[in-house]
Amino acid sequence: MKKEVVIAGLIILILIFTVGCDYKAYDLQDQPTSDTSLVDEIAQIEEDLAQEVEDVPVVEEEVVIPELTEEPQMEGDVQVVRVKENEFVRLKPTVTDPDNDPVTWSFTKPLDAKGDWKTQYSDAGEYMVTLTATDGKLTTSKKIKLVVERVNVPPTISGVKDITVREGEVVRFEPQVSDPNKDPITVTISEPLKGGSFVTDHTSAGQYTVTVKANDGELNAEQSFKLTVLDVNVKPEIKNVQDVTVVEGELVQIKPEVTDLDEDQVDVSISEPLGSDGKWQTSFTDHGEYFVTVTADDGKDKVTKRVKVTVQDVNKAPEIVDVSLAVN
Repeated sequence: MKKEVVIAGLIILILIFTVGCDYKAYDLQDQPTSDTSLVDEIAQIEEDLAQEVEDVPVVEEEVVIPELTEEPQMEGDVQVVRVKENEFVRLKPTVTDPDNDPVTWSFTKPLDAKGDWKTQYSDAGEYMVTLTATDGKLTTSKKIKLVVERVNVPPTISGVKDITVREGEVVRFEPQVSDPNKDPITVTISEPLKGGSFVTDHTSAGQYTVTVKANDGELNAEQSFKLTVLDVNVKPEIKNVQDVTVVEGELVQIKPEVTDLDEDQVDVSISEPLGSDGKWQTSFTDHGEYFVTVTADDGKDKVTKRVKVTVQDVNKAPEIVDVSLAVN
């Protein structure tokens, strides 16, 4: 800046002597001028100008990035600004101009031009930011090292809610898991959904507490929900029953086999003419067709099976029981 002022002064001197300004004109008119006196006069003017320049206070341009919490940290000529992930960064420069010229300034990315940046949890790292200030003619720049320090947060689990199904249905479950730091996540699900699905059967009725865990290597997230499997009754099954054909005088006997998958207690009944014991001793007058019903009742559902019993006629010879005197 001093050099610029001196150069400007010399330019002014040249103009004075070339244009014939009134400066020192009275000396030129009143007395002759020698080359030696002219040189001495120029030297005196330069000395006076130099003295004036030294007396003028010089204000250098400066760019100040105020530290948010403490004294500015420096790495050589580079100022260091430290923030945490997910914080809002706002850098406000203080810019001065010795000529009081209007000054504009801007920052480079990841900041916006005004020096603002909303960091995210995945933005940890070091960023070299340049601040540029200009008065329209001259430009000043400053490097700032922006350090975004990692802040680990646990993963998030969503899509978890209670589930209700009926026996015999297939349950499929896949939680929605994410990590704000974009760390790799390990997900575990407790039984009976450990593999992500559960094929229920007639023995699955009940309520289960299922726990979902997500781990990013440092922190855990956990959520639980209720899985309710409603009981669906399996009806009893009647086997070993088929139509029967006998002849008069033979024993009719039915032995049904009844099973129940739910292992419920089952009451079995057989209609007449057999009765609940499943037996019928036919006589010589019982020929004909009969329909017998076998019923199995587990207290929730009844199952029946119809059996046709055929009793074939057997002809027997007449039998003489007695002979008596007839009365006229």
